[in-house]
This record gives sequence, C-alpha cells and structure tokens, in this order.
Amino acid sequence: MSDSLDVQAPLPAILADLQKALGSLGLGYLQVQARLSGHRLLLRLEGDPLPEPDALLGSLSPALEQMALTHRQRQVELFGFLANEGIPEWHCEWRYQPQPNPNSPLYRAQRGDEVAIQQVFNYLLRPEGIQARVHFHPKLGLLQVNLQAAEAPDPDWARDFLRRALTRLEWTFLQRLRLSGQKLGSFFPAWSQEFDLKQPAFWQSPQVPLTGRSPISEREISPLDKPPPPSPASQTESPGVS
Repeated sequence: MSDSLDVQAPLPAILADLQKALGSLGLGYLQVQARLSGHRLLLRLEGDPLPEPDALLGSLSPALEQMALTHRQRQVELFGFLANEGIPEWHCEWRYQPQPNPNSPLYRAQRGDEVAIQQVFNYLLRPEGIQARVHFHPKLGLLQVNLQAAEAPDPDWARDFLRRALTRLEWTFLQRLRLSGQKLGSFFPAWSQEFDLKQPAFWQSPQVPLTGRSPISEREISPLDKPPPPSPASQTESPGVS
C-alpha cells in the first residue's frame, strides 16, 4: 500500500468550486484547467492581467480549505499563464494545514500521552488482529511496545511497522524503542528487541519487501485527528485502551 493519499476527487466539481470562488473575487475572466498528479492538484490559470500569486493565494485560501475538506485535495500547485503563452509567469503552492485538535488521540500522542500512543497503535493494528501494550518513560525517551496476537507477530514485520508508524507520526521525543512480540494468553514474550532511534540503522527500509499490510497511510491516520466519540452512557471521552 502506498503511503500517499489516494485521490479520487471529481475534477468537474473542483473546477466548478474554483471558478465560483474566482468569480466572487472579480477574476471570473481567468480560464482554469486542472489535473491530478498523485496526491497533488495542478491548476493552470490563464488570463490577462494575471493576479499576483501571493495576493491570489490569500484571497483563495478559504475556498481551497473548503476544497481540501470536501474533495481531500490537501496540496495544490497553481501556475499562472498570460493568454496564449506557453511558459508560466509564476508558480506557487498551497498546502492544507488543519488546526490541531487538542482532544484528538493523535495530538495527545504527539505530546507523549501514553494512553493516546497506545490508542493510535491499536487503531492502526486493528486490521491485523494485533493488540499493542505501551509504556512510555518520558525522562528516558524510552517507548516500550508489546504486540500480542493469536500467534506472536513476526519481529521483522513488527519492526517495519514501528519504523513506518514513527516516521509518519513524527514523534521526535523518542530516543529508544523496546519492542516485543507475544502470543495471546502467554506469560512471556516470544521475542524482544531494543533499538536506538538516534541511529540511522533503525530507519532503513528492509532490503526484501515484507509480506503483510502496513497500515500507515495518511487516509488511515487522519481519523485520529478527530476527538473520540462520547460514550452513549456517560457522554464523556473514551479513555482508550488500557
């Protein structure tokens, strides 16, 4: 699975929203073309006169933010062309920067909340039938992760999962990782490994592709930006997995 965001946004709807926004700014005379390139939306704006790119981005930001929420287009590149010219006068980029939600598991995990870290891992590991038990020692920068399943998870797969997860989540407060795998119902781990996260060896991709799914895409992480739903009984935040 690719780590990039899958893009299936309808271009006609995007163009209609963009042209409406340009019209409201008095720029309806601009001709707009759009295409998708991976997870980027490329926009060609053609007309004379061309607006200044910084001023245009500032005015279009509300429309682009709405487009990011509606069509999941979080990276946009704009190219400004004078009429009938083949070389752009300017090029600028825009990225969606959502406001952090202090109640979300991801926000709390990025600040070293042990319960939230465990909640994030269990969310990502749920499709694999694996449960994570997490202990975080802030003073040591040490994260202990015990993975349990019907059969002890493969150590190479587990290491690659943690490598991908920590790369994507950017938890810079970690210095060491103590990782173990255990069969459900067993008293002791089947294996245990420890890694110095300051050394580049841990962050290197495996030379041989590993079998199994690595659920670390942006689409799968993005729900963690939202606060957990309230409990029907208490209407309070779920404490997560203990």
